[in-house]
Amino acid sequence: MIDQSEIVELYFGDMNDEPFVSILDQRAAWLSFVDMILLLMAKEAETNSPTVYGRVSFYNKDALTVDILGPAGDETFDPKLMSPQIYDVYEALKEKGYKDGEPVSPLSLILSNIWSNAEYFGVILAMAYSSNGKYGHMFSRLYGGNDEESMAPTVGLCCDLMRFFFNTAMADPSQLLSPESYGRRCLFVEDDTMARSGMNSPLILRPLVLAFLGSGEPALSALAPCARIMVPPDVANETICLKDTYEELLSVIDKSRVIELSGSEGGGRRYLLSCAAASQGRYVVTVDMKLLAELFLYERQKECIDELVFLGSSCKCVIYLWCQGDPTGYAGILRETFFVLTNQVPTTCIGTSKPITDNILGGLCDSVFRIKIPDTTSHDQELLWQVAAKKHALAFAKDVNLSVMVSKYVMSPGRIFETMSNLSDIIEKTGTSQKSKKANMIEEKTIEEQIRRSCSVQFGDAATRLGSPFTWDDLMISPESEKLLHMAADRVRYRSTVNEDFGFAKKLPYGRGVAIVFYGPPGTGKTMAAQVLANELGLDIYRIDLSQVSSKYIGETEKNLGAVFDAAKNSNAILFFDEADSLFAKRTSVSSSNDKYANAETSYLLQKIEEYTGVSVLATNNMQNFDAAFKRRMTYLIPVESPDENTRVRLWESVFPPEAPLDPLVDLRILARVGELTGSNIKSAAVSASYMAAAEGRAIKWDDLIKAVDLEGSKAGAIGLGNRLREAILTGID
Repeated sequence: MIDQSEIVELYFGDMNDEPFVSILDQRAAWLSFVDMILLLMAKEAETNSPTVYGRVSFYNKDALTVDILGPAGDETFDPKLMSPQIYDVYEALKEKGYKDGEPVSPLSLILSNIWSNAEYFGVILAMAYSSNGKYGHMFSRLYGGNDEESMAPTVGLCCDLMRFFFNTAMADPSQLLSPESYGRRCLFVEDDTMARSGMNSPLILRPLVLAFLGSGEPALSALAPCARIMVPPDVANETICLKDTYEELLSVIDKSRVIELSGSEGGGRRYLLSCAAASQGRYVVTVDMKLLAELFLYERQKECIDELVFLGSSCKCVIYLWCQGDPTGYAGILRETFFVLTNQVPTTCIGTSKPITDNILGGLCDSVFRIKIPDTTSHDQELLWQVAAKKHALAFAKDVNLSVMVSKYVMSPGRIFETMSNLSDIIEKTGTSQKSKKANMIEEKTIEEQIRRSCSVQFGDAATRLGSPFTWDDLMISPESEKLLHMAADRVRYRSTVNEDFGFAKKLPYGRGVAIVFYGPPGTGKTMAAQVLANELGLDIYRIDLSQVSSKYIGETEKNLGAVFDAAKNSNAILFFDEADSLFAKRTSVSSSNDKYANAETSYLLQKIEEYTGVSVLATNNMQNFDAAFKRRMTYLIPVESPDENTRVRLWESVFPPEAPLDPLVDLRILARVGELTGSNIKSAAVSASYMAAAEGRAIKWDDLIKAVDLEGSKAGAIGLGNRLREAILTGID
């Protein structure tokens, strides 16, 4: 017999009990172990020992040829443990992969999930094969190949080499061959050209595993189209928002196997999870479960699940299953993924808008720790803007008042980060991103433009976006009404101060939005008043098409209204209901089923307006159609009356552009005194007169205005207005 102690001493004589200091040291030690086993096998073969499975001879120091004497699986062959020292080295190398019970390297993390000796040594051989080309040639020789061939280790070779220093029972290949084993599912490449269940199945590490061994950071392969690995935030220097929820999540992330995070889309679920995971040095892998179900067939889905098992166990990632919308449509793949992960990875999170029902999670519902992510407060949103700006190396200009901005624009964490990312991209693409601090300053106007783009909403046929070109100078209403409108604007602008700083949020669990009613005769400027408010606040305004919302079928009107408010949620849009009395008619006593359902529609709409955190504007010609309960729920009731004579003078003076060729003989004061028209009528009359003049290629004269005013007066029921205007022109203003 060969004195194996000398060879062990040669390779590992100076080995100590200290943990490995790096993956390089660990890899070098295991490669030396493989070299030692091959050398021991070769030396033992030269002695023609009956305990050796093959005869090995060296042509030179690096070349190894093996001629197998007996068939694989020969039952008469049962080598004994040839040297306790070899086994001791094997166990010592395993122990050196840990420090204080924790893996010291990516390789140790992978190996810590393996329980069978065959899988463990199989990973070592596969790592050797991928680390150094010489092992492929050496394994080829063991198969009987020539010097130029290279072959991967196989299940059979792994067990043959293990039998050199393990007994038969300890070198059991069943785990390497089982399709349900961790190694076969998650670590080794499947090769369909060879027998998947045979002893000649190759042991080649997946690219995903090799990438993790090389960098120590997780990567995606099969999951790439429907998943991403979130970059861990710098928690030590990060200002954490939603602090209470974060602390709760942090307390259970390493104790609860399954955590359900429910809340509104973009509400910060992934942000909080990534912060909590980063505090433990872990990554978050977020998987779009709906996309996973749509993109892949079942076999590919199983491959993705196996990849998640590897990422969650060997890479210590937190797996986040993101469930878009209603998960019922993809409940099958969600349930299977959930069941596999809950048994094999330390932490799995489910992200939903609403808690998932028992029929989807099955019997595991009781073991789920549920956390509801609350809506962000104004202070949280201010912090998020600052965090997002810091992340992209941007700074706010002096004109940016974050307190006012978060009052006007209620933004989710996802929207805030998205908006700031878009701003960063715009600055970079336009070439304004210089190293100077001034170049990275973002002004209020720029931020608001991007917010409005990111918050744009699609209502389909139910609403139309209105322009908001008008300012306070264009609006001709009474001083009292204008004062109320300014108060409404301030209510939006400073609601974070009142709700958060003054503490009224605790007193107002709902109804934090602003509901305004403009009432008065047709054409007096109610729509313009809504547009002025939108312009003042920098918000988009949408006119709700009541013909698309109202329905004669029971329940359809409520359904359509619900869809409008759902679409508007988090859009920061002003919803403008023109001729609102058609929807908000005064509720009556119930004398028929029609009355009952009409009252239900009105009550439902009032409820949705109270729940809406944005601005709702209603315009009506008949305020008397609304009952006291309706008026009580409105924030402001602003009259927009027919203009008086002084206001009509201002309207006539402002209606003609400077370029319009108005005859000097035209006295606008006479028009204002005689023609008791609304702002809308005055604008129409001015445009009509201008077309008459343009048709004859001359200036706008009295005759044109008389005809136009007479036409507008007839529309309003004022017959003979043109004749009265002629008389006034003859007598003069005095």
